[in-house]
Amino acid sequence: MASLFPSLPKVDVARGSHLPRICIATWEIEGPSRNAGIGTAYTSLADALKRAGYDVSILFLLGCHPTDGNMIDWVDYYRTEKGMKLIPLPMAHEPRIHAAWASSVSYHTYVWLKEHQHDFDVIHFPECQGLAFYSLLAKRQGLAFGDATFVIGTHGPTFWVKEGSQDYIRNLGELEIDFMERVSVSAADIVVSPSQYLLNWMQHNGWELPEQTYVAPYVLPKTVLSEEAVPRQTRKKVREIVFFGRLEIRKGLKLFCDAVDELCAGSPHRDFEVTFLGKETQLYGRSSIGYISDRSKAWNVPWHLVANKYQKAAIEYLRGDGRLAVISSLADNFPNTALECVGAGVPLLVSNVGGIPEIIDPADRENVCFEPRPDVLAERIRSALEQGAFSARPSASFADTEGNWVRWHAGLSNRAKNEQPARKERPAGRESIFPLVSVCFAYNVREKGAEATLASLKQQDYPHLEIILAECGGEGSSGSNASPTRLGDHELRKIYRSGSEMGAARNAAVREAKGEYLFFVDDHTLLLAPNAISVFVQVAQRVDADILTSAISFFLGSSNGSSESRLEHSRRPFLGGDAATGAFVNCFGSTNALVRRDAFDTIGGFSDEAVSTLDDWELLSKAALSGLRIETMPEVFLWHREDQDRESMVHSLVNAVRSARPYTIPGRQVAPAVERILSKVVQFGQGLKFERDANTGTPLSRGEQGPAVTG
Repeated sequence: MASLFPSLPKVDVARGSHLPRICIATWEIEGPSRNAGIGTAYTSLADALKRAGYDVSILFLLGCHPTDGNMIDWVDYYRTEKGMKLIPLPMAHEPRIHAAWASSVSYHTYVWLKEHQHDFDVIHFPECQGLAFYSLLAKRQGLAFGDATFVIGTHGPTFWVKEGSQDYIRNLGELEIDFMERVSVSAADIVVSPSQYLLNWMQHNGWELPEQTYVAPYVLPKTVLSEEAVPRQTRKKVREIVFFGRLEIRKGLKLFCDAVDELCAGSPHRDFEVTFLGKETQLYGRSSIGYISDRSKAWNVPWHLVANKYQKAAIEYLRGDGRLAVISSLADNFPNTALECVGAGVPLLVSNVGGIPEIIDPADRENVCFEPRPDVLAERIRSALEQGAFSARPSASFADTEGNWVRWHAGLSNRAKNEQPARKERPAGRESIFPLVSVCFAYNVREKGAEATLASLKQQDYPHLEIILAECGGEGSSGSNASPTRLGDHELRKIYRSGSEMGAARNAAVREAKGEYLFFVDDHTLLLAPNAISVFVQVAQRVDADILTSAISFFLGSSNGSSESRLEHSRRPFLGGDAATGAFVNCFGSTNALVRRDAFDTIGGFSDEAVSTLDDWELLSKAALSGLRIETMPEVFLWHREDQDRESMVHSLVNAVRSARPYTIPGRQVAPAVERILSKVVQFGQGLKFERDANTGTPLSRGEQGPAVTG
């Protein structure tokens, strides 16, 4: 049964109240982005807030790379014409970020916002692309943004677009984005959707929505609103049929062309013309304009393309006499094309899918809405050509919608800290305030670097810490040192392993451990901050994590050199518990992680045969598939030394195959909530094959097979 989400709360604002400072962080905005739905929605909201006296800044997440025009000119335009700051996101080249596009942009966004977190009271992000991900991780972990309210606007998640476009998963980055989008929504202070439809789609697809989730239509741009208070409900003569929207499958391009085929069939002459008003796209590797050109060979009516108009010019075109806008989407949320046509009083036909009917007054839906089938659309167009077409009234007053948004923002500035959205706290009584942490440090005595790692452990300020040092690869027999010693303020115990298997050494250290938490380190790792372990414990308790990892900085040079001689050359943030992406790459974190002892026992520990690296990937994969909560911090608390004189096994295919075993081993145990996630792994595998088939010119191929090699 579909849920009914509330509208934005009504807020009464006293005259002279302090207005919050607003930041809208988006990768689409009017000007730098041409005819983009997210950009239109946020531009209209920003303009409305500015008219009401708010201080509004736009953080443009594509940096100095707009899709249209020159960024310097747009910055100047926003300052002089709109009175707003347009800030291109700075993305430093050093250190290099090891991450896919969306993860990298999200990380740079977090770094910039953290430096400017006291400049804004309310920060908006779209959910699409998940670029709020690292900022929201830091917020819920208590690392930053304690005084800021994050508002996520739902416009259309990546997998929702895939579903509507009948498209496959094309690359690993899309799996990552899906996870980032979901976390951005679940971790938000407030989520606002323009439609009930999309929120119900999210619930049906396993998204977690915060308590404060609302529905509010987009603000209509002032330049669009018709001078008529209410469009006249009379038919208007039609002579030109205009496809209005991006020229893509999801927006109904094929459906529209199929309908034109039916209109042209069986008669040599038709007294109308066809226009395509929208942005060119790619349809499975070919131009949408080429697709239209091919389809038009069967038509006996003139057609033309209008692809270079911004929003205002597009609406002015549609206002011309005799034009009927057709929005034939196969799947849509709350398209600005439909909203603008309603606001401008443009005669239209719109498909009755998704959230589109929520835009239109219920009394007018019968006149303008249609079932998205070619025969139905052809008949509705034929009727409009013969009898004229209707415009429609909005389901909600545009003035009321804008006023509600403006007043609601004013109310956000007056919330005390104790009125911030409630967050999940760890279960009462599950552990003490300062649980015992057992540092499990396994290292090969033939390697160099243990002294520096021990020195960084010695300076840790966590008050309840024990260190178990597991030396392996030596010539002595296995066993433990019966006499504990001290490392600064911390107890140190040593055990010895004759073999060189690091996994077995880590497991042996765990058997000696007494702590509620286990903290694993290796001999290439330094904890430069004295409070590193303290922060790990605080965050793990705050978010109730079974496993907590963090971003890592990589440096070259001697591990026992001075801090000034350590040069950070790259940094790797992780995603945390993304079981789908984790089937292909270690997105969870490194071995250097904080793990609840009971979670470690549930997983069954490390593989005893693990000699070198990637055993962390295998362990964390088992944890993710078991349904344990893996969280990652965007902050860097760990520095990892890269020794160029030592042969690295990080990319060993043998180790990589072992890391995939949790997904393939017979009898594997998978938590019920993870089963839905694993379907994406199959979708991605299909996408890889379809892409390969398309590139080799063998669509839907069964693959090349040679004779079996038997000797």
